[in-house]
Amino acid sequence: MKIKFLSVILCSFATAIIVSSCLSSDEKNIEYSSDDTIHAFAIDTIYGENYAFTIDNANNKIYNVDSLPVSSDTIINKVLIKTLTVSGYVTSADTLFNVADSLDLSKTMEKPLELTVHSADGKYTRKYSVEVRRHKQDPDSLNWNKMTDSFSAGEITGTQKSVVLNNRIWTYGSYSVAFSASVNDGKSWTKSAVTGLPADTKMHSLMVFGSKIFAATQSGKLFYSENGTSWSEWTALSGHVVALTAAFPNSLAAVVEANGKNLFAISDNALTSWQTGVEVPAAFPLENISTTVFTSRTQMTTAFIAGKSTTKTTPWFSFDGLEWSDSETTSSYALPAMTSPHIMRYSNKFYAFGGDFSALYVSEEGIVWKPAETKTLLPSQFKGRQNCSAVVDANNYIWIMWSKTAGATDEVWRGRINKLGFIINND
Repeated sequence: MKIKFLSVILCSFATAIIVSSCLSSDEKNIEYSSDDTIHAFAIDTIYGENYAFTIDNANNKIYNVDSLPVSSDTIINKVLIKTLTVSGYVTSADTLFNVADSLDLSKTMEKPLELTVHSADGKYTRKYSVEVRRHKQDPDSLNWNKMTDSFSAGEITGTQKSVVLNNRIWTYGSYSVAFSASVNDGKSWTKSAVTGLPADTKMHSLMVFGSKIFAATQSGKLFYSENGTSWSEWTALSGHVVALTAAFPNSLAAVVEANGKNLFAISDNALTSWQTGVEVPAAFPLENISTTVFTSRTQMTTAFIAGKSTTKTTPWFSFDGLEWSDSETTSSYALPAMTSPHIMRYSNKFYAFGGDFSALYVSEEGIVWKPAETKTLLPSQFKGRQNCSAVVDANNYIWIMWSKTAGATDEVWRGRINKLGFIINND
């Protein structure tokens, strides 16, 4: 319980000191500390875990950097402060603070608990604001939102391809028209005429390298754009391009034709020439390729791709673009057949979807795959649909743009695993 009548207690305390001093005038004077800071603070365990609290004496704030679980509101509404270390004493609302009392700290994110520390010598005070931070969302859940019902006014009805260039999503349904929107919006889309892109462009080949979008054509040429609308041929690498496979940090990877054979190849950083590698295996996908490039746990830049398949979808990986290996696995753990798979390295796992869009598949290492059963699910509205494109932006949002069909509109959806959007606020 909190002790009231603080002024009476303090007066009694002061009187006792004076009397003691008079009775023992020969003894040395006791010097009390002028320290008015909190040295340690902790609450009781949450689900058996201890959460560390930061004491910011510069701003007189106390808070936990790692937020408590979303469901802990039913615990911290009656919790003990198990550690509160000061040199003097603490009050709250002019009442002597008693750590033996349980407290409701569930609302401190909106209204912090105010504590006042009094130095032992009675000369100084310092007011602290205590905030117990708790997640308001399940950190591991994938949360989806529909951004618009029709981003292309119904114009995109078939296959499409999207890329992100300069924080803007560019979606192409043909070689002559593109629709774009800022990744910070996603609701307002702009239609733009595309110039310079040939009619035989392989639209599924679009890939961003550096500050440019690249595309291959049926005739083996390579085209680029710096703004998404105006395209020109990149003559230095043009002429024998079969497919673009990955954008490594310092090179563009591809499949090129040489002497009647398809060879893996990478460009130099200046995009002036191809360096060829081994011959492309017959099982390697060359159509509807989806690529993700990431840094592995061993700090190796790795490209991971999947493409059109009729039996099962087998991803391939490469460390340099000159040689690729498949991640073949038994049928029971493989990805199902997908005409246009979408694969990504996301939240330290591999995710893939496509086919009939009945499931989002997940894998730790890209070999053993299984449908996500909880938390990371696709919206039920996706099941049975066809023709979409997908990108991941710098803010970890997954964007899915759908083509218009007889029974559905050209919607745009955006999703993100909640913890990838959490921002630690130390202000």
